[in-house]
Amino acid sequence: MKCLDTSILIYAADTASPFHARALELFEQSVSGKWAACVCEQSLHELSQILTNGCFVIKPLTPAAAWKMVDKLLRYPQPVVLYSDDVIVRRAFKLMEKHPGLRGRFADAHLAATVLAHGIKTLVTADSQTFSMIRELDVENPFETLFA
Repeated sequence: MKCLDTSILIYAADTASPFHARALELFEQSVSGKWAACVCEQSLHELSQILTNGCFVIKPLTPAAAWKMVDKLLRYPQPVVLYSDDVIVRRAFKLMEKHPGLRGRFADAHLAATVLAHGIKTLVTADSQTFSMIRELDVENPFETLFA
């Protein structure tokens, strides 16, 4: 199983992004069951925040449109949504201590802790630099070939 990071969801939704087509392809593959996929609950929070904020996307969505997208995502059999708890929050702080590059980046540490706590080993993200320091994770950046 692979976990789709917030960045993949954002690019899949943001039609103005140069990464839209590739991210949408990955998202559609996950929804269709071509490969087993999951997302973290926090990614749904971040997705909603970013897509409704004009500072991050060229064409921000209304809250109603963002909810429609998240609600649709929740209704799919996959990607499966991974939820956090107090044990995962503690693990996130431990990851921040272990990896100095994660200090001050609780959201990223929390996402990694959630993925690992659920036994997921692969994270698909545009932010491979942040997550590559966590050796327990296999990090896939589907956009790296676009820059080669």
